[in-house]
Amino acid sequence: MKCFSKILITAFLLVGFTVIGQNLPQALSKINTEGFQKSQVMSLVSELSDVYGPRLTGTDQYYTAAEWAKKTMENWGVDKVYFENYCDDCMGWEVISFNAEMTEPAYMKIQAYPYAWTESSNGVQKGDLIWIESYSDLENVKKQWSGKLQGKTILMGFPPKQNMLFNALSKRFTEDEIEEAEKSIVPVPSNPLDPSAMDLDLVKDLEVLFESFMRMDDAFFEFLMAEGALCILGTTPFFPGIIHPSGTYNYRESHIKPIPYFAISPESFGKLKRLVEREINPRIKFHLETKLYLKPENNVNIIAEIIGSDPKLKDEVVMIGAHFDSWHAASGATDNGAGSAVMMEVMRIIKASGLKPKRTIRIALWGGEEQGYLGSMAYAENHYGKIKETTRKKEVEKISAYINMDNGAGQMRGIYLQGNEAVKPIFEAMLEPYEHLDVNNLTIQNTNFTDHDVFDYYKIPGFQIIQDELNYYTVTHHTNLDALEYVPERDLMINATVIAALVYQIAEMDSRLPRKD
Repeated sequence: MKCFSKILITAFLLVGFTVIGQNLPQALSKINTEGFQKSQVMSLVSELSDVYGPRLTGTDQYYTAAEWAKKTMENWGVDKVYFENYCDDCMGWEVISFNAEMTEPAYMKIQAYPYAWTESSNGVQKGDLIWIESYSDLENVKKQWSGKLQGKTILMGFPPKQNMLFNALSKRFTEDEIEEAEKSIVPVPSNPLDPSAMDLDLVKDLEVLFESFMRMDDAFFEFLMAEGALCILGTTPFFPGIIHPSGTYNYRESHIKPIPYFAISPESFGKLKRLVEREINPRIKFHLETKLYLKPENNVNIIAEIIGSDPKLKDEVVMIGAHFDSWHAASGATDNGAGSAVMMEVMRIIKASGLKPKRTIRIALWGGEEQGYLGSMAYAENHYGKIKETTRKKEVEKISAYINMDNGAGQMRGIYLQGNEAVKPIFEAMLEPYEHLDVNNLTIQNTNFTDHDVFDYYKIPGFQIIQDELNYYTVTHHTNLDALEYVPERDLMINATVIAALVYQIAEMDSRLPRKD
């Protein structure tokens, strides 16, 4: 698929990237041996998912996992490993036990999982079911339902359409799809942090952007509580039988906590809705016991560094990162245990290979990404300057690049260039030794809604890896099936090894990566 000159690339590799005491092919050989023949990446993701998952923001489980990651990298001999706090009022929330079932007109076990940061039920509760299609017009909902919700369970939302499962649940990018992306000439979609992409009268900064989205349910929750409703049942159309309990963002101490709120399978939702349409009133029995607490010490980013060897360049940094937090209904294996494990393995490979990169290589495992980049934004504001201000700290100029992984467990297929034309020939040359693995596809396109957006906003070259989707958006993303069974070992080994080689080469450059105009 590539149309650049192999002669020029070979010259670039052998002349432009001669490393201290050895040439690049020898360095890549060490990386390949460590990454492919001595891989530990599956052990890492297994620990993260089976032992230390889930890792919901604010929880004791998250902090225990963070301590494990810190100790693991210290045991590898990584030069510096430390925590940085990112939130003082993000609350932990855990499920103790729950159940949901229909008892009339016949028994049915409701396939359910509670949404995060919802209140307990105060024991077993029973109530009739009513359906509210939408609360977008809340005043109309109040007019229709005021005085009628006491002791009721609310079936909330639109009924899912039938799905005969004709489409494959898992896929890799086809050659045509990759070629189409490579032909792109306009970097879309836009960065959600970019003020030019927003209505500035409505959105002044990131916090307002996310808060306006996350708080849109609060008035409805308040109305239901005031009316004495018992609980809410909602769904997302993930077939077959998949439960998708992400979407509540009441994690701060000051936020309103909703009444018990369950995500249920589309099949359970569909049957309940059809019974209501037949004027048969289902009776719902449920309980939910949760634990809500505030421990600011749990809210940490995990930072680690391999210190650069060049006296003049060691203050410059090549950063890699992945968000460490997950949602709560499963073990967080693909979102984002796989990305975190890959980036940890990158650090291990470089350290174990005995290579001495000129620049410092820094990993950041972010907390609070699922709640709106909380960890990476706090880090950026602390190190680079406030998002609403134009003044930037000098540390911004010390970052050569930030490379992020957060699109599931699929194989790397290339890099989203985020509109940075100048890095394309550089990345082409760096990835050329791995062309046989089909990881060197580059597109000027952006991708968004993960932590590299923050670095891109600060005009730091920030990139997200193109990955095969597999079943990320059909089965595992934020669902009760985000488990190790959907993590392919070969894909992760390739990802870690190729990113280690890429990061090492960036660290060895005579100059930092070019920035966008």
